Parts: sequence; structure tokens; C-alpha cells
Amino acid sequence: MVMNTEVEMTKEFQTFDTTGDTGLEIYGASLEEVFRNALRGLFDLITDLDKIEAQEEVTVEAQGEDWVDLLVSWLNELVFLQDARDWLFKECVIEKLEPHYIKAHCSGERFKKGKHPIKTLVKAATLHQARIEKSPQGYKARVVLDV
Repeated sequence: MVMNTEVEMTKEFQTFDTTGDTGLEIYGASLEEVFRNALRGLFDLITDLDKIEAQEEVTVEAQGEDWVDLLVSWLNELVFLQDARDWLFKECVIEKLEPHYIKAHCSGERFKKGKHPIKTLVKAATLHQARIEKSPQGYKARVVLDV
């Protein structure tokens, strides 16, 4: 469910503290921008985003019950690719975004020890406190990450 609220649109994302976990607050003028910025926020939390080079492209797909579930599924697919296949993504181009499905072409590179410092090990995105809010200025999403 997307709720109306006032949103400050001056940044892509920021983190917030929760008990034992880390939260990611994501901003965007559109839902597409929220999903792109969610990728950037996740990988900035994991490593130094500026050190990731867009060397290769991977197609990433996710499905969800609604926009919020889709955002959590999207982040969990990215966490899986990072954890299981060592991918670090810097950006993405979204080919298709619907309330229950996303398909995007994500650019990045594989983890390289010495080049990519690990700042936070993210285990999963959760539905706990997850939400997407809409205002005349755009969207704000919040997701709690299990770290």
C-alpha cells in the first residue's frame, strides 16, 4: 500500500537505526527512481559505492504481492546476488516495473578484496516496518535490513 506523506527529495537514500538491524530510507520522484535508489542505498551500505565500477551488466527480476513486497523482494534478490555470486551493483536501468514485477539491467562488478571494503554484511530485507509513502514531491520508502 502506498500512503500519502510529505517527502524531502534532496537525497537518494539514508540509513536509520533500529534495534539490532539497519533501516534504509529511500527517496524518489517516481517509483522507478525509488527502486533504482534502493539498489544504490543497499550497495552503499555494503561497501563504498564510489569504488564499484559498472563493468558488467546482469538482468535482475523480482516479483511481489504489492509495491512494498516487490521492493523487499527486489532488495532480497540483490542481496542474494551479492552473497552467492559476489556481485556489487552501482546502478540499474529498469526495463519493466509493475505493482507485482520488476525487470532491470544492473551494472557493476564482482567483489574484489582490497578494492571493495565490506562496511556491513546484509543478510536480508524484511517486511517489518516496510512501507512506501507518496506525496506531491515524490515517494519515500522505508525497509529494515537484517544485518
